[in-house]
Amino acid sequence: MTRISVHRYFFLSLLPALTWAATGLTAPVTGYVADSATPELRAIFGLPGALRYSDPLPLPRGTTRVRVAPGRDFAWVERGDAAPAVLFLSSGSVDRVAPVEGALAAAGWVAFSPGATAVVLYSSSTGRLQVLTGLPDAPRVSLDLDASTLPEQPAAAAVSDDGNILLAASRSAVYLIPPGGAAQIALSGEKIHSLAMMPDGKGAVAAEGATGSVYLLQGLTSALVARTLVSGLEGIGKVQPAWDGATVFVAQPRARTVSIVDVVTGATQSFAVDVPPVALDPLGIRDAFLISSRPGETGWIFLRNGSDARAVFVPAVASGAERGSQR
Repeated sequence: MTRISVHRYFFLSLLPALTWAATGLTAPVTGYVADSATPELRAIFGLPGALRYSDPLPLPRGTTRVRVAPGRDFAWVERGDAAPAVLFLSSGSVDRVAPVEGALAAAGWVAFSPGATAVVLYSSSTGRLQVLTGLPDAPRVSLDLDASTLPEQPAAAAVSDDGNILLAASRSAVYLIPPGGAAQIALSGEKIHSLAMMPDGKGAVAAEGATGSVYLLQGLTSALVARTLVSGLEGIGKVQPAWDGATVFVAQPRARTVSIVDVVTGATQSFAVDVPPVALDPLGIRDAFLISSRPGETGWIFLRNGSDARAVFVPAVASGAERGSQR
């Protein structure tokens, strides 16, 4: 296992910051992060080695929850009694908001497609599962499903960019849900922890915690096959394919490790990180993932560039709740 340290990047982290200061240019936007506990959204400015959080961005009146589209400049926002909306972002600031009529007003969880052009919304309170396509500019509800028709209550989902391929996972199984057809079991397990669509939309990956296995699900439009890529990964959590689909990133929070698995050979590289990687959210940089972003604490990003893989930090700032308590 490779141990990743931030110390050797400390001096280099000063160089981009000094360059920006000298030229007066605005730092690039690496991505966005939303607070899971409060409706707060921040941009992450800079490049790996010199990153910082923005101040909280102004949100539409009545916003109750924000979900950032992975690797894109927009977010899905819920607004209480008002219709949910697409929040367009530009250069680290809010551009405009576009309501989406007919979409679930409050979702227990959401799952974006690889390119964030489609999203799955699920509400256990209303018992409905929706698929929206055409994001972000022309969103529409392409599927509105009574979740009681599914074999089990879904806890996660994965959808292709065109919305035509939909997978839903319970804690013990993954199901393929064809348009207008009965759900077909794609994978059985004891602890399904994570599910993600491959970039080409023709396959998916799933993490199963009881055996620490990562499975590749293929033939989603023909003969369905589940192939084991790797087993025995300790404390397996989220999975996310690389931008080209050649490898899969695996977060292992309990082991404080991120592993990278080759899709063809199953060969695995594991990298120790300084915090439990509880997330694996794609950012605007290719093969860069937000792995930890607890409010008021230092954030962490795991990234790969060629053969180099490392974790870099985003210095902590006070959360909205903390600032309020200090007044």
